[in-house]
Amino acid sequence: MTRSKSRTYFPPAALLCPWLMFCHGQRSKTQTFYSVSNASFCVKRIPDISGKRIRASFHEWMVMVDRYSSDCFLLNIISLEKMDLPPWEDVPYQFWILSAPPTDDNCIVGFVGEDSHSIRFCRPGDGKWVGHTFEPEIGTLQGYTICKGELYFLGLQENLVILDIVDHRVEVRHVLRDNRTPRSPLIPEIFRKSRRLIESCEEIFLVHVSMLGVSEKKIRDIDIFKLDLSVLEWVKVESLGDRTFFINGTTNCISCSSTKSGTLGNSIYFMQEDDESMYIFDVEEKCIYTHHPCPYLGHNVEEKQWVMPIRT
Repeated sequence: MTRSKSRTYFPPAALLCPWLMFCHGQRSKTQTFYSVSNASFCVKRIPDISGKRIRASFHEWMVMVDRYSSDCFLLNIISLEKMDLPPWEDVPYQFWILSAPPTDDNCIVGFVGEDSHSIRFCRPGDGKWVGHTFEPEIGTLQGYTICKGELYFLGLQENLVILDIVDHRVEVRHVLRDNRTPRSPLIPEIFRKSRRLIESCEEIFLVHVSMLGVSEKKIRDIDIFKLDLSVLEWVKVESLGDRTFFINGTTNCISCSSTKSGTLGNSIYFMQEDDESMYIFDVEEKCIYTHHPCPYLGHNVEEKQWVMPIRT
C-alpha cells in the first residue's frame, strides 16, 4: 500500500488576499501561513520551500534560491510545479525581479547588482545568466513594479525608468527624470527613507516612508503618490479607497480589493526587519496599528513574505 504524503507537505488553499508566510525552525524547514482576513494560521513543511530563500514573486510563482547550494528555480505555490533556472552564484545583489509567469513569453528572471548599476537576467529555459551594465546617467535602482507588462524601476529622487528586454538585449527608457514629489522638511532625526513602487488597477503608486531614530525603525511619516501618466508627474493622494497595499521589501508589492478580500480598506500592511509583528497604516486616520500574528515564533524567523497565490 502506498502511503500518501502528509497534508503538511502541501500549501494552504488560495485566498483573495495575500498569505503572510514565515519561514522558521531548524534550517528554515517550517513555514507558517497567516491569513489577515480571518486572523488564522496554519503550519506547513513544504520541501521545495524548506531551506530556500524567496527572492521575488509574481502571483503564484516565486523565485527560490537554495541556502546551501547553487540551485535556483521557479516554484508554483499552488501546484508545487518547478522550473529550473541557471545555477546562481552567491554574488552581492540589491533586489531580484520576476516580471511574469514562466508561461508568458515576456517572463524575465533577474537581479540588480549591489552597486545598482548592473543587471543579470535570464528567461525560463535559458542555460545561463546574461549580464548588462547600465549607463552612468541611469543612476541607482532601488526597486521595481510591473504595470501593463512593463518593468518600472525606481531610482534616487523618485526618478522612474522603464526597462525593456528584447530577446536578450536591454533597452532603457526614462519616463520621469526629475523628482516632482514634495520634499520632506530637513529634520535632523530622519535617518532613512524607504520607497516602494506598487501597481494597482493598472496605475502606479509610490509609498514613501520616513524613518526616525538611531535604530532607523521608528516611522515618522508615510506619504502616498500616484503617477499621472498623462504628464509624468507624481501626485500626492490622501486615500486609497477600496485598495489595500501589502509591502514586500524591495520585491514586487501587492494590491488587492479590500471588499473582495476581507482586509481593511484604505490601508497599508507591512513588516519590519528583525520584527515578527505586523503593522497596518490607516491612510485616513494617519496612524499605525500593531498586530502579533504568530507570537510563538519568537526570534526564530529567517524570512517573512507576503505571497499572493491567485490573481484578483
